[in-house]
Amino acid sequence: MQTTKINNLFNTSEIKKSKIQATNYSFAKTTEQSALLEEIVEDLIDGILIVTDQRELIYANDSARRVLCKLNQARTRANLVPREIWNICQFLIQSRSFFPNQRWLLESRIFTEDSTVLNIRAQLLNIEAIENPCVLLTVEDRYQTIKNIAVEEAQDYKLTRREKEVWLLHRGHYTYKQIASELCITPNTVKKHMKSIHAKQKDNFVSKHEAMIEE
Repeated sequence: MQTTKINNLFNTSEIKKSKIQATNYSFAKTTEQSALLEEIVEDLIDGILIVTDQRELIYANDSARRVLCKLNQARTRANLVPREIWNICQFLIQSRSFFPNQRWLLESRIFTEDSTVLNIRAQLLNIEAIENPCVLLTVEDRYQTIKNIAVEEAQDYKLTRREKEVWLLHRGHYTYKQIASELCITPNTVKKHMKSIHAKQKDNFVSKHEAMIEE
């Protein structure tokens, strides 16, 4: 608005051209940054949800959509905000009425029917373009997070295919007996694999430590 007033005040074509170019550059830069931010959010391991106080889902990244599909398996609408998540939103929205000057961060945990553990963090969010108050939720699938970490560790430790399978289950809190049953091997074989993995883990730690000293 101030730019428009300045242009009208000086009324020169050169200044207008300069202002228009600057505005176009600013708009292009903002658009580029928004696109980059959206791409980053889409690729996050954690799910990101934005829900209005009318239970309307206005944003969900790829990870969040997978969680919604999992929670809505028995429902017809895949994009419906599940009751488990909506209860969290309602609590936050109601807290705003009682404590208008306080900012709440709510943490909760949801256990799904297939034993998946979802860690939820929720807080109120004000978006100028949306009239109704919103709730921003981050959803962490504990199993998926541990699995991603285990895969990276398996690469760092240079594990064999079988060692990687054992390590993924071990990081998922499987017992040796459960790992043996899952992979159709004996518990003694699991122990041998774990011994080899721990040796490679130690070698990896020593190598990284020596590299840090050299730097």
